[in-house]
Amino acid sequence: MNEEPTNETSPTPEFESEEMKMPENTTPLYETEEKSAVSAPVILVLGILLIAVLAGLFLWFNSLNNTPEAPVPTPIERPTPEENNEPESTTAEAQTDNLEVVSTSDEIAAIEADLEATDIEALDAELEAIEAELNAAI
Repeated sequence: MNEEPTNETSPTPEFESEEMKMPENTTPLYETEEKSAVSAPVILVLGILLIAVLAGLFLWFNSLNNTPEAPVPTPIERPTPEENNEPESTTAEAQTDNLEVVSTSDEIAAIEADLEATDIEALDAELEAIEAELNAAI
């Protein structure tokens, strides 16, 4: 059972003298004539659908980019003190003038006197009135 390798090579088969034949019992894997006749309209329809989808996407994208910009708000013009005819404007001006009157001294006693003279309690009432006015507008 010892098999020794031999230096002999197996002969190469020669097929030149024989004629090659296709087996007759097998079915062909593809049919060239029928497939090409059916696939041409299918490819044409798919191409048209692809072009329609791309055109729709292009139009949709352009409609998103062409949205009009928000209009620039016009600046609010505030009335001058002469044009302002509101009844509380004279009171507000008097209170503002009163708050602007402070001592120019940097002494601690002068600063304390300015703080005691400032009426902060009136600010709360004014803020509540403004808040009530805003809530009424909503």
